[in-house]
Amino acid sequence: MNFGLGWGVVTPCYPIAMDDFYGQDLAAIHAEAFEALAASAAETLLQLLGRGAPSRRVLDLGCGAGPLSWRLSEQGFSTWGLDLSPAMIAVARTRLPGAEFQCGSILDVRLPKAAAATAVGETLNYATARDPTALSAVFERVFEALAPGGVFLFDLAGPGRAGAGRSFVEGMKWAVGLVATECDNELLRKISTFRDVDAGIWRRSYEEHRLRLWPSASVVEQLGSCGFQVEMLPGYVGATMPPSLHVYLAIRPS
Repeated sequence: MNFGLGWGVVTPCYPIAMDDFYGQDLAAIHAEAFEALAASAAETLLQLLGRGAPSRRVLDLGCGAGPLSWRLSEQGFSTWGLDLSPAMIAVARTRLPGAEFQCGSILDVRLPKAAAATAVGETLNYATARDPTALSAVFERVFEALAPGGVFLFDLAGPGRAGAGRSFVEGMKWAVGLVATECDNELLRKISTFRDVDAGIWRRSYEEHRLRLWPSASVVEQLGSCGFQVEMLPGYVGATMPPSLHVYLAIRPS
């Protein structure tokens, strides 16, 4: 089978698998090749928090396969990770068997008390896709979970995030094609993955991701209404930021 993707002839496989949110194939590819943003966010947070201690817990909301938790745990922090994808959580638990990871939604899982919280990689855009009123509710829950002086570092995509609208990236044993469309502050991504799952047997999976796009003025206003002191950062340390992905630092006053 020739996919026309620069590989030549690829061994046929499968029917197309319609996975849930970050299913097995996309989760594995993301963990292998798309964690640079989370790593940069971890460095940014470490600059803000300074020296770690196990008594200082950080909430890793939308933790994925745990790259941010991994870096923070190396520096002495205790972490608590949450993600909606069982496949992502499985990878995270394998990487950091001693850390706390929970599978669930940021909209309703009880958040433990913490010194800091993060939500990296458009976590809140996904969480509010179907209910725009949920953003303020999440901000309120994070505010209550943080100790006085606690920090909340996160990013949110705004209008214009679709960019060129199409992309294709490949590795040695995987490839990802994406088509993104944007309309009325909503973003739809159609994602096809191709992955070598058994010595030349390739599997194709397909997912659709919907995100709510947030103008920065609205985000700052809602954070302020919850009691946060807010600063917009130019990006995460060392990261080349994608178009219209904005980074926020919200602090619960002492």
